[in-house]
Amino acid sequence: MTAAGTPPGAGSPPGSGQAPVPGLQPERTELAWRRTALSVAAVSLVGARLLPALFGSAVWLLPGLAGLMLAGYLLIASRRRHGRRVPVPARGPGHDSPGAGLLAVAGAVVVTIGLGGLVVVLAIHLWA
Repeated sequence: MTAAGTPPGAGSPPGSGQAPVPGLQPERTELAWRRTALSVAAVSLVGARLLPALFGSAVWLLPGLAGLMLAGYLLIASRRRHGRRVPVPARGPGHDSPGAGLLAVAGAVVVTIGLGGLVVVLAIHLWA
């Protein structure tokens, strides 16, 4: 440990000669997924609050509720994925890292939300 209480190499830039601390990359990845889930939840809550007020129908709560369910799924799946990670030194030569299923789900949802937003904007523009 250094004087600041951080492990050696934790904040060192690449190429500085210090080896990175094993185990920090999976932790940062799990924290990034947690931020992604919180962002999805926040946008879903804003949508659930604003869409019914703008369009006058309670049906517009459904995208917000679907987004909250997705945020919960992302949070649970990222924790499960992080829990399956084996520390780097203990990996054998044939060890596979977790698949990209969670990334594929997140990408598909972003595309779906983008297309849904485009449909809403075009519908408002054409009907107005």
